[in-house]
Amino acid sequence: MLWLLVLLRSTTLISAEVTSLSQNPVPYPVGFLVGNRNTHKQTLDRVIPYAVEAFNNKSSNGVKLEAVIRHYDEFSLHSLVEASCSLVTNGAVAVISPDGSYNIGTQADILGELKIPLISAVATDPHIKRASRKSLMLMSPGDEYQSNAILDLLNFYHWHEVSLVASDTNYGINGVNFFQQLLTLKSGAEFVIRSITFFNAVGHPDTMGFKNTLKNVKRSLSRVIILNCEGRYGRQVLEQANELGLLDEGHVWIVTDGITSSPQSLSFDGYFPSYYEGLIGIYPHIETKSHPYKLFKDKILSAERNLTAVSLAPHVVLTYDAVQIIGAGLEESGGNVTRQHLKCSSTDKWNSGEEFLLSLLERNYEGVTGNMTFRPDGLRKKAAYKIVNFVNPGLFVDVGQWNSEKGLEMYNDADSSSVQFLGGVTQHPVGVATELQGIHLKLGATENRPFAYKSENCTSNDISCWKGITPDIVAEFSREMNFTYEFVEPSDGEYGYLNPETDKWNGMIGDMLQGKTDMITMDLSVSFERKTHIDFSVAFMDSGISLVIKGESSKSNSFFFLSPFEVMVWLMILAGFMAMSLIQNLFNKLSPYGEYGQRVHAMQTCKCGRCANRRRVKVEQNIKLRDHRNVECMIELAADERRDEMSFYNALFLNAAGFVGHGAESMPKSPSGRLILLTWWFFVLLIICMYTATLTAFITLDRIGITIDNAKQLLQQQKYSWGMLNHSFVEALLRNNIDPDYKKIVDGAVKLANMSESIDRVKQGSFVLFDETPLISYELMGECDMFYIGGEIQTFDYAFGLPKSSPYVALFNTQIIKLREQGYFDELWKKYDRTPDDLGDCDSHTTGSSTALNLLTLKGLFYFLCFGIVSSMIVFFFELIYATSKDPPDEKHRTFWAKFGRRVKLKIEDVRTEWFSQSYNQLYNVDGEMEVKCEENGTPPAYNPGNLTVL
Repeated sequence: MLWLLVLLRSTTLISAEVTSLSQNPVPYPVGFLVGNRNTHKQTLDRVIPYAVEAFNNKSSNGVKLEAVIRHYDEFSLHSLVEASCSLVTNGAVAVISPDGSYNIGTQADILGELKIPLISAVATDPHIKRASRKSLMLMSPGDEYQSNAILDLLNFYHWHEVSLVASDTNYGINGVNFFQQLLTLKSGAEFVIRSITFFNAVGHPDTMGFKNTLKNVKRSLSRVIILNCEGRYGRQVLEQANELGLLDEGHVWIVTDGITSSPQSLSFDGYFPSYYEGLIGIYPHIETKSHPYKLFKDKILSAERNLTAVSLAPHVVLTYDAVQIIGAGLEESGGNVTRQHLKCSSTDKWNSGEEFLLSLLERNYEGVTGNMTFRPDGLRKKAAYKIVNFVNPGLFVDVGQWNSEKGLEMYNDADSSSVQFLGGVTQHPVGVATELQGIHLKLGATENRPFAYKSENCTSNDISCWKGITPDIVAEFSREMNFTYEFVEPSDGEYGYLNPETDKWNGMIGDMLQGKTDMITMDLSVSFERKTHIDFSVAFMDSGISLVIKGESSKSNSFFFLSPFEVMVWLMILAGFMAMSLIQNLFNKLSPYGEYGQRVHAMQTCKCGRCANRRRVKVEQNIKLRDHRNVECMIELAADERRDEMSFYNALFLNAAGFVGHGAESMPKSPSGRLILLTWWFFVLLIICMYTATLTAFITLDRIGITIDNAKQLLQQQKYSWGMLNHSFVEALLRNNIDPDYKKIVDGAVKLANMSESIDRVKQGSFVLFDETPLISYELMGECDMFYIGGEIQTFDYAFGLPKSSPYVALFNTQIIKLREQGYFDELWKKYDRTPDDLGDCDSHTTGSSTALNLLTLKGLFYFLCFGIVSSMIVFFFELIYATSKDPPDEKHRTFWAKFGRRVKLKIEDVRTEWFSQSYNQLYNVDGEMEVKCEENGTPPAYNPGNLTVL
């Protein structure tokens, strides 16, 4: 019986224990990995137990949670692994990490291998969510969302030039990468990133120096700076930026959620410096006005007396929501999620973990922070941020909002902003530098009159010693933009030449590329080769390549007057002269209104009896029959004493007289003849103008004894040698010219060491110097026996040189354009004009261009002659038509076309029988009386019109 009593007792105890377990179920362990350097560590140590307790108190089906917190050193991999494995050993069914992206990848690799869910409340790097990390779930929006919010903010204020300062952690690097990618996709060339600098985020922030990083930002002249780093670095970065003047009025600092989420990290033992006022931030959006949030805040602040509203940063509240998400998932499963009993060294997996995570991702949560939904890959579906503005006392206040569906919404427009910017201003800054206050520039310079040279007896390199065009320009820039400067001379005194063997630049360009100078402020010629290595400002002066030579005594040229035109042009003028004379003669004979044409037509068409009667009346009454409008018989015109006025001989004389501006007694009477004469006169006028202008240049050349008038003629003569400065821009420009003759000129040139030697060679005579026009012009001031040959053979610009992507380009370009519009550079050139007042510029200082005009140049004039001939022929055709319409009809020729055919037939008969006749029958007697021999029937005798005129 004793054994039966023992058995009953044991059964009773077991039943009581089971009942106790059902009433007080074993809680599910939930792990928490909190870094020792986490800004919110103390707050999290209070909020985590409170969050677990809050869930346990409201759990409806007996599911309970137990918080297992492990702290670790963020910079120690061993510490991180040890803390993670400790949570695994303690049976954690899920792990919540309130730390940033830096260590989440390692945590996900450890826990994901065992299929234990890891929920990150803070990490924003979407790249850490790889295919192999299926157990990872991110509650914060990814960096790409924050980059979109920043870009929309920049566009809102039209800030299109920015600099990026970031920590070299995953958070900092990823934020910069996403922002760059976004600019490429959405904005293209509209935005300019002035500088990107990363600081080494190792060690305690209080012992770190950021000034070298920030000096790069200062040198970039950026006025809009984006700070993307964790909160613990923000205070020191901004403090040292303020010391460099980067938080002064006109600057804009946009800080990311790493700082705005923990504003207390910016304080100095509770004190917030005034230079923070005006910071703009991107803050994770939390529905702080919602009932769940207000209820949460009231309860936790009453339960945890040491906490304040400021302590409840977004990442802290997200950690609270993460606890509720895990609890809700376990509660939904009815507490049927199997527990895990693994170790990091286990080869087994927690198979229930994958199903548990999937159930978490499928839920739609209404948490304290607002509505949350997740994609199957564990990332947030939607994102929202607040745009905040730092104001006293240590608060970020809302000034706008952004979400992934609607974009940016500011509470005021850009021009009436309620935002306070740095310096206490409410008018938003322009976002670009307008001056260089506080900047000290090292400027490359070398002596080259008149652009830059040192005063006599001045041995120092002080800026007061430098004189010339470019030092004056720099001094003007300094006054306008408030910068200080010094001039740095290259050791070799050169502008800059690329050595093809070493592929290195010498001179001022070499110094600038090595970082010895910030800018070259000389007459630096713009070339393609230089542009591939450096940038240029806009041009402050135009230039070109000119040739200079010393004049000599003139030599006799008996036929100088033929020089203006080439031989072919003279031959074409002669051919045109002969052709126009012949055409005038033809129109006189063929036109019904020419002298010859009128008389011949009268002779060919008159009736003999009627003509005799007209003749008798004319003699008796002294009347000229051609004065009558209705004279049917024009025989009287045949007796006119001025017949044959426009013979070929007279036409030759008339056209020749046009060359000397005189007329002749004989003039064409027909419209076609007059039109062809006007065409010839206009042609002669243009020919004379061109001849006179070109002859002047040849006379000048002859007077100064120069026998060449362009560069290419140097290759065809032996009298002159030529040269240019060795390794000069002129040499490079001519060598690269597409015309092979210029390369031959370079190969045959004497290479000179400096300008002084070059001018000496020219003064010795028989030497042609190739150099830049302004330099030659300065050297030739007052030297009236030296001359330019022709014009500039190639033009280019003078500009200042700057390193690639220099931040100073835009500012200096603005100033140069402003001074050019004011005529400043022209006045500056006059200032350094060293020509004596009584001499002035020599009138004959340039030879001009004296190349003989060729047929290709003048072909347009000969086209005009042809046009005049065609036009005259058209007029002649209409003359025939008009004259035909006035012909009286007879028995055989009543219609217009019959009369027109008669005229054409008679013209052909005249040409055939008379134009080339060598003997003439006299129709007139010595006294000029016409012999009228009529037959009895009144018909005239055989008629020969050639008797009327001599060709």
